[in-house]
Amino acid sequence: MATLLLGYDVERMDPGSDVTRLFLDQATRVHDRYSAPCTLFVVGRTLENNVDAFRKAAERRDLFDIQSHTYSHRLLKTVCQDIDGQISIWRGESIPDIEIEVKRSADVTRELLGIEVKGICGPYCYYRGLSDRPDILEILHANGIRFTRTWGRNEKDWQPVELSLQPFWYEAQGFGDMLEMPIHGWQDCIWRGERGWEDTKGFADYQCELIDEAADKDSVLGLCAHDWSSIREDPELTIVSAILDHARARGLRIMSYNAYYEEALSQRAACEA
Repeated sequence: MATLLLGYDVERMDPGSDVTRLFLDQATRVHDRYSAPCTLFVVGRTLENNVDAFRKAAERRDLFDIQSHTYSHRLLKTVCQDIDGQISIWRGESIPDIEIEVKRSADVTRELLGIEVKGICGPYCYYRGLSDRPDILEILHANGIRFTRTWGRNEKDWQPVELSLQPFWYEAQGFGDMLEMPIHGWQDCIWRGERGWEDTKGFADYQCELIDEAADKDSVLGLCAHDWSSIREDPELTIVSAILDHARARGLRIMSYNAYYEEALSQRAACEA
C-alpha cells in the first residue's frame, strides 16, 4: 500500500533562537488536525536548548516519533557534491567521533525525554546511504540503531532522488535487522533555497506530484523537511497541510518511520517463519 513517511530534521542549535519551539507548536496543531504521525529526527544540542518544548511534543506519541539526528549535526559520511561540474566537499567524521555523536545523542534523548532512540537521520544525507560503509553501520548497530534515513542524494551527491529507490535491509553488509528508508525528491530547504522561499505553492505542488507518483506506483514515499525551513516564509505550515491533505485524498497511509520499521520487521519475520 502506498505510504508517506514524513520526517523533520529538527536541528536549529542556536540557544537564543525560538525557531524550534515555534515549529513544534505549529507542527502539533497541523499534524493533530490531520491525525497524521511523523518522525522528528532531533539534534541532541537542539533538544538540550528546547527541553520544555520537546517534553510537550513527546507527550503526543500519537503524532511524534522522536529519533536521532546526531548530537551536533556532524556528517556520518563525506559528501562530494557535483552541481554542473562545480564540486563541493563536506568531510565525514572519523569512526571514534561518529560513535561519540551517536551515543551522546541517544544519552541526551534518554535522560531528558525517557525515550530510547533506534533510528537516525544522517546530516546532509548521502549517495548510497551507508551501503558502502559497513564500518559506520557497525557503530550504529552497536549503539542500538536499527533504522536509518541516510540515502538522500543521487549519484552526484545532489538531488532529486528517484522514487524507484525503496526501503531496503542492510543484509549484504551484515546487518539484516537494519532498514534504510531513503528520502525522495528534493529536501525542502534545497528546493526552496534554489527557487525562492516565497514560492510556497510551487513547492507544495511539487510535493503533491511526488504523492501522486507514489499513489500510482503503490510505493513508499519519504519526504524531508526541517524545523527552520518549514516555518520560513510559511509560519502556518501551509506546505505541510497541503502535503497531508493530498496524501489523505490519494489514499496514502501516513506513518512514522518507527512504525514503518516495526511493520517491516514483523512482515519479514512472518515470511521467514
